[in-house]
Amino acid sequence: MNKHLTLITTTPPISLSWEEDASGPETPMKPIFDNPSLAKADRMVCAHCGEDITRSSLRIAVHGSHRHTVPTEHGIDQEIGCFSLAPGCLSAGHFALDFGQQAEGYWQMALCASCGNHLGWHHQTDSDMGFYGLILDHLAAGPDDNQEKAA
Repeated sequence: MNKHLTLITTTPPISLSWEEDASGPETPMKPIFDNPSLAKADRMVCAHCGEDITRSSLRIAVHGSHRHTVPTEHGIDQEIGCFSLAPGCLSAGHFALDFGQQAEGYWQMALCASCGNHLGWHHQTDSDMGFYGLILDHLAAGPDDNQEKAA
């Protein structure tokens, strides 16, 4: 049986399609997206359009870790990485309290400034600059700067 799920209403929509095997287990496994190509990447680009989003030097730890798993209401866990800045992102929408209490700060959607693809969220408190929590599966390793210059 074919199934389709739209995760968020954006243009273009972020969606997931899969085929379900009738003989499979009754309880579906909850996938965690992982993008190991980013581990050694210096530049991180939008996986949709290839524009620069952030750099590895801007990685930060929040609550003791750079990477966090964020469960969604659709049963699909998303892995996010925390970055102090993401110059290729545009924060959009109203501040929402979806991920915590008001005292913990505010969250806004982070979109690719070039194509509008949903890349994650921007977190802001009254007392600091904030940080970006970017969905690692929506980023790709950018081409090596040295290879581009040699070409």
